[in-house]
Amino acid sequence: MSLLRTQIGLVLLFLFAAGYVHQTPKNCPTPLSRLDLLHALFVHGTLRIDAYDNTPDKATWEGHSYSDKAPGTTVLALPPFVAGALALQAAGVGLDTPEGWLVSSWVACFGSLTLLTAIGAAVLFAWLAHYVPPRSALIATLAVFLGSAPLPYATMLFSHSLVVACVAIALYAIYRYSQQVAEVAPAAASAPEIPLFRSQRWPLLAGFACGWALASEYTAGLVVVAMLFWLILEQRRSLQPWNSSLTPFFIGAIPPLLLIPLYSWLCFGNPFLLPYSVNQSFPAMREGLYAIKWPDPETAWQLLLGPTRGLFFWTPFLALALVGYRELAHNHTRLFWLTYAVPLLQVVVISGRVWDWQAGPTLGPRYLAPMLPLMALPCALAVKRLPKTGLIIAGVSVVLTAFATFVNASPSGNIHNPLTELHWPALLKGSVQPNLGTALGLPPVASLLLYLAVVLGGAAWLIRATPTVHPPPPTPDFRLS
Repeated sequence: MSLLRTQIGLVLLFLFAAGYVHQTPKNCPTPLSRLDLLHALFVHGTLRIDAYDNTPDKATWEGHSYSDKAPGTTVLALPPFVAGALALQAAGVGLDTPEGWLVSSWVACFGSLTLLTAIGAAVLFAWLAHYVPPRSALIATLAVFLGSAPLPYATMLFSHSLVVACVAIALYAIYRYSQQVAEVAPAAASAPEIPLFRSQRWPLLAGFACGWALASEYTAGLVVVAMLFWLILEQRRSLQPWNSSLTPFFIGAIPPLLLIPLYSWLCFGNPFLLPYSVNQSFPAMREGLYAIKWPDPETAWQLLLGPTRGLFFWTPFLALALVGYRELAHNHTRLFWLTYAVPLLQVVVISGRVWDWQAGPTLGPRYLAPMLPLMALPCALAVKRLPKTGLIIAGVSVVLTAFATFVNASPSGNIHNPLTELHWPALLKGSVQPNLGTALGLPPVASLLLYLAVVLGGAAWLIRATPTVHPPPPTPDFRLS
């Protein structure tokens, strides 16, 4: 199977995995804050969410309430939300009924987060396939997108699956730019003229992806800055001083970044006032850098290994990065520092958010999600070296995450081990999230088994159909000439 067909299969598989199930909208404050804003815009034509007093995640200003979330995710979800709301109206279902809340949230997620995250999976695969065999790249991509944060967060209005997709797109765009520079530099003296769009399209795309990631999730800032520095390093390889990558990068980043001051100006009349600054529900948000203080080793341990939110607990596949880093350090020194130092810095900084390290009712450490595409490369190198081990651990990660997503992707931070204290008991009681299987009349367990069968079966088929080595280019058929 060609690599393009593998990418198409990845997109379809993720669309099914994230579209089959949806989290009950009123289970988690963060998605609810964004959904309140979407309802307020469509029903009342205002940014004020006063009519929906159902979440503590809100900014209070001059007696009115506003969503305190970064605006990028809401802007992206607005078109499919409007389409879903109009369809509900045509069907005679009220938007503010329980059914209306569920359907509008489901459609908004699928038409924005799920779709873009699926594309991000295909793009990450393409990036990894430049460094490892296609099958190793595919296994790593499946583990990252179906076995960690992108899957659960694409089933509700969180920003983190979107951020993972944006970072993956930025990585691929910068890689393509570096390849372009490598091809052009030797011939720069004899052929200095390069079409403007060709020379700037990849930095432009990288900037737009990074800008949208930051406009959707402020904790993506460290990775976004790292992408900028990585682009600068690639730019230094160019022998053409006019072919600067920074100008198109910033041109691409500015439009989505302008959403942040625009939203603040429309809400508070001050483009420099972030909504978190006027959140009255959580006074700790006004301490340190929006609740981030000095790094804490115990919090870092919980974020990485604890059963409540631990990254390696819920996605053991990512521990394979420790194997891949060794090869990166020997063969790709700069890539080693990008994929090792930036995730390490993300963990160190986020560990300073001791006040609420669980990050509310969520699955896994959501504030570490921006670093996942960077960890995918050392993990893919480990799969290349240990294919059977990598495949088994990837399968375990996918089963854990898919099962938890299906039952409840919003476990309370007060639950020490959601897997044993929440997910298994809930499944035994027949309590699962809304999904297409139960909507068609299947019992909860049967709908789960169908879900896992399609996800795992589809992944297995893709793996078997993807070559272990890069396929040769197609042979020209001279009979057509």
